[in-house]
Amino acid sequence: MTYKYLYRSISYLLFFSLLFVGCAEKFSLDELAGARSAVVSSDTAYVEIVPPFEGFNEPNAVLIGNDYMLYVADTKNNRVVLMDISGAVLSSRNILQPISIAQDQRLDLLIGGLVVEANGDTVCAVFRLKLVSSEHSLEKAKLDTVYKEFRLFRRFVGIGILPNNQYLVARTGPDNTRFNDPDTRIMYFDANDRYITPLSGLATRAGSGITDINQVTALSTLPNSRDFIVLQKNEGIVYGAIWLIYQLTPDFDGWLPKYDPAKPEQRFVDFIQPNRFVNPSGVVIDGRRGDIFIADASQDSIFKFDSRGRLKSESFGYWKTFGRMKRPSGVAFFNRTLYVADSKENKIFRFRLSTDFY
Repeated sequence: MTYKYLYRSISYLLFFSLLFVGCAEKFSLDELAGARSAVVSSDTAYVEIVPPFEGFNEPNAVLIGNDYMLYVADTKNNRVVLMDISGAVLSSRNILQPISIAQDQRLDLLIGGLVVEANGDTVCAVFRLKLVSSEHSLEKAKLDTVYKEFRLFRRFVGIGILPNNQYLVARTGPDNTRFNDPDTRIMYFDANDRYITPLSGLATRAGSGITDINQVTALSTLPNSRDFIVLQKNEGIVYGAIWLIYQLTPDFDGWLPKYDPAKPEQRFVDFIQPNRFVNPSGVVIDGRRGDIFIADASQDSIFKFDSRGRLKSESFGYWKTFGRMKRPSGVAFFNRTLYVADSKENKIFRFRLSTDFY
């Protein structure tokens, strides 16, 4: 009988010891970083900061502006939303189906959306919201339609700001048969919203070349740089992400691919692995570390590359988030935190590297 009671006592002691240890570990994590769930079980991985930001309907773009505010292109709610970093909604502005958003050094917002013409046609447009004069109220800000297309079905899917407030706009559409004016183009605007020219370094066509573009989906400039990354679906092309760097010499003024598979020393760079992407839909660059994050809506994944184009092990997706992230369509980055707009879950998810919590 003595052994029976002794065995039972030891069992209880072990049970409560394990329970205490488990609770203590959970408490420690929550105290350090707030409630969150692990994305993958490794020493260095992205973990989700919960809760996500909700109340959206197919958000397709998210931006941390130069003013350190959070902007969301809430596409099917026909609005642009201004939030603080904690997720509190500060103001919003009605714009028909916004899908791209950027902010220049004057703190003006540039937005790609739609406008209904007098004849009833719906065409894409670039809008400018002047925030400084309105004290950052989207409702009160002056709204200018700075550029409109005349052809139906074209869309402005990406806007990238250059250092001098000039900017690039990624345009796409179903008809690329017109030699002089195909739907898919990267358009170059000056700081006063005058359309200058399409970029000549990219060829609108289906093909296997590193500069072939067919159905572009997003564009982002690198911080304080004229370099940019453009994304496109895998329809008729090989390279879903193209990284272009600006070069100015006595003989050349324009953009060239940073990585070119025609060069033997670059052929196996991860960033240009053929057919890596299916529907890459958002890209952002960590200005401090130089890391690049690319969201692929069809693969439910975030691909992370370093500044040398190497794929990093912290990349993650549907299975590693236990099915929470389903269609990542836009990404932003600020203060070690990755913001992901999920256009199927209608949420803005937040992730942080596990090592950045401590």
